[in-house]
Amino acid sequence: MVCKIKKGVAAREIKGRYYVVLPKEMKLVKLNKTGSFIFGLLSARVPEKLIPQKLAARYKVSPACAGRDLAEFIRELKKAGVLS
Repeated sequence: MVCKIKKGVAAREIKGRYYVVLPKEMKLVKLNKTGSFIFGLLSARVPEKLIPQKLAARYKVSPACAGRDLAEFIRELKKAGVLS
């Protein structure tokens, strides 16, 4: 499965902080560095099932833990209107 970023949504780094910009809603969603890494993978259309392994390798956590955290992050992005 590939999560789809809604049309017009973009990520930006502003003064060392990461944001997702929703221009239609005139809204910014703040991301931490891990969130920015995940958003970059989603932007590159990396399948959701492959992201936990990438997170586990980068942040030295178990793939199971990374998968749970990813699922929660995706729920939050959907709730914020970033993902469809």
